[in-house]
Amino acid sequence: MIILGTQGPNTFLPEVNARSGANILECYQCGKCVSTCPVSQYMDFPPREIMQMVKLGLKNETMMANSTWFCLTCSACSGRCPREIEIPAVMEAIRHIAIEENYINDSTKVKEIRTFHKIFLDMIKRYGRNYELRMMAEFNIRTRNLFKDMHLAPKALLKGKIPLGVKSVKSAKAIQRMYKLAEKLEKKHQ
Repeated sequence: MIILGTQGPNTFLPEVNARSGANILECYQCGKCVSTCPVSQYMDFPPREIMQMVKLGLKNETMMANSTWFCLTCSACSGRCPREIEIPAVMEAIRHIAIEENYINDSTKVKEIRTFHKIFLDMIKRYGRNYELRMMAEFNIRTRNLFKDMHLAPKALLKGKIPLGVKSVKSAKAIQRMYKLAEKLEKKHQ
């Protein structure tokens, strides 16, 4: 049971609001986000409940839930939100806080999603785009599932769905500079 006023000052809400650009206090719990979300049935707490947990300052409970990691950031929820809250931005902000503060969920699925997330962002940082073949190989190695989906590779390669080489985008250097600037700004605000 949660008794309001016993948790101490809520520093979690302003942090999530600042990082996401949203005002979570505007959520009035209508539930449209939940009814629209294609993965809410797999979440520990659907988006509506995550919003309420942030309002209540339940940081540990929010961080240990699988919900933010299962979020597809498809924007179906924010498209139906009568308050126009960017719920995917909220979920992304919570994911970044979880990474920075090293919250580890024991769920195998969450660990795999976090690994995929890190590999994907590293590819963008390195090449300015995703390099699918390397990403799949690196993901399978890191998750110790070396032959996962390997039967799909020959067909995908023959159809040209997965290029063998990586071509950096023309703006790869600009993207790398953007990452460095973002890292400096994040350190400055911590």
